[in-house]
Amino acid sequence: PINKLGFSMYPAEMASLLRLAGPACLLEILLEGRILGAQEALGKGLLTRVVTDDEVVNEAYASARRICAGAPLVARWHKQWLRRLQQGVPLSEEELRASFAFLATEDYREGLAAFIEKRKPEFRGR
Repeated sequence: PINKLGFSMYPAEMASLLRLAGPACLLEILLEGRILGAQEALGKGLLTRVVTDDEVVNEAYASARRICAGAPLVARWHKQWLRRLQQGVPLSEEELRASFAFLATEDYREGLAAFIEKRKPEFRGR
């Protein structure tokens, strides 16, 4: 726990944790120096799921497979848009137009065709 080490958390690291945890939870973590258990961290929104020790590897691989099954360009855009939206500044008209760039991708056409044909899509990142 950082409060027991005698130094301050780096502000950029703190900003990331603030966005994730919110101010009350962040202060609790920083000031109390308490290690949160898995269920408590899950309840505070710091985790997306909790599995047993025996399930960790299988769940990690299952999660990776689910991510890899999606369209890679869209995954990249979703991560970029999430970071951008966390800035708290309204999107510009140019950014709003750019959000439709997926319509020009091969992956979009493949995903739509696969949905209509009731088959698994084969995304290529194009």
